[in-house]
Amino acid sequence: MITVETEFGTITITKSVIGKIITDVIDEFEGKVIISNHKGKVPGLVSKIGGMDEISNMEINLTEQGLDIRIFVVLRFGTSITRVTNQLVDEIHRRVREMTAMEPNSVAVVVTGMISKHIAPRHIEVTR
Repeated sequence: MITVETEFGTITITKSVIGKIITDVIDEFEGKVIISNHKGKVPGLVSKIGGMDEISNMEINLTEQGLDIRIFVVLRFGTSITRVTNQLVDEIHRRVREMTAMEPNSVAVVVTGMISKHIAPRHIEVTR
C-alpha cells in the first residue's frame, strides 16, 4: 500500500491499482505483449477471467526516490522489441503520473521471451 500526503489530504493507493493501470496499457497492444513472470512463464486461466495472477508478477516498490516499477513480458514474434518496450515504458510512466499524481522513479520492462508457437527465452531489460 502506498500513501501520499497532498494539500487535499491523504491518498492511499494499493499496488493492485498500479498493476491495473499497467495491465490496461499492455492490453492496448492487442496481444503483441503478454505479461509473464521472471522466468518467462505466461499466467494461466486465472488471469484471463479477472484474477490477480498478472499483478503478482510485477515488482512495484515505493522508495525514497519515488515509485519503481518492473514488469516481465513476452512479445509475439515479429514485434519490434525496441519500439514496443520504449512505448510501454513511456505510456506506463505517463499513465501512472496522470492517474496517481506520483512520479515514477523508474519503469523497467524485461522481455523474458519471444512467442510464436513456443516461447523462445530471452532476457532484455529496458529501463528509464
